[in-house]
Amino acid sequence: MGRGRETNRMRKQFRTALIYMILASVTIVILFPVAWMLSTSLKTEPETFRMPPTWVPLKPTISPYLNMWKIKNFARYFFNTAIVSITATALSLLLSVPASYGFARFKFRGAQGMLSFILLTQMLPSVILIIPYFTLMRTFGILNTHLALVLAYASFSLPFCTWMLRGFFAGIPKEIDEAAMVDGCSRLMAMVRVVVPLAVPGIGATSLFTFLLAWNHYLFSLALSLNENMYTISVGLGAMMGEFRIAWNEMMAAALLATVPTILVYVFLEQYFVQGLTGGAVKG
Repeated sequence: MGRGRETNRMRKQFRTALIYMILASVTIVILFPVAWMLSTSLKTEPETFRMPPTWVPLKPTISPYLNMWKIKNFARYFFNTAIVSITATALSLLLSVPASYGFARFKFRGAQGMLSFILLTQMLPSVILIIPYFTLMRTFGILNTHLALVLAYASFSLPFCTWMLRGFFAGIPKEIDEAAMVDGCSRLMAMVRVVVPLAVPGIGATSLFTFLLAWNHYLFSLALSLNENMYTISVGLGAMMGEFRIAWNEMMAAALLATVPTILVYVFLEQYFVQGLTGGAVKG
């Protein structure tokens, strides 16, 4: 008996050690590009082309980070991306919250077909929409503006947000709405004051999805921005690759700076993100 228990204990320890080794290996693989970006961003330009490459900068410098704000137009790129991402997120929530609430609370003819169509729109590759979007924005005279990018990104994320939030609202008992209306609330007041606060995890998850989509999107930013003053961060990073010269240290510095807001947003909404994805996926 004692020998059997010792054998089981050793097996458990071995499995635990193996799991930690696998997790450590995966973590190293994931973090290696980030570590290399950080190392490159602290190098001088000649050292970035040194062969064999240096893993640790010989003479660390922060000049690449300073050049982003002094020489490059990075501040403008940052401002454009922030305005577009925040506004697109707000517009998506403003439209998807009442739409998803309506699908969850009311039964009407064609509801399931509309939901299927909403899901179907997510299967279309966005590249086929570039020319129609470009034509529409030019026709309405809003090409090369923040509004054009906001409308584009909001239209991409709106179907997903509606589908996700519909699952969350469906998981909230209807009796809560009815109790609020018995106490004197209208249907709209019951949704805003009672139901929406209960769906905060789902709203947080969809907000994070929309924000990250708008912050990182490249193709539509490139197509709908006609001059450098309207570039977002993703387009600005692509423009840093010149025909005869690529300042890898400055590009890596800009890439790291571009990830800071997304990391902060994810850290703030992480608890809502996991709960929101699982809750919206299984309810309703």
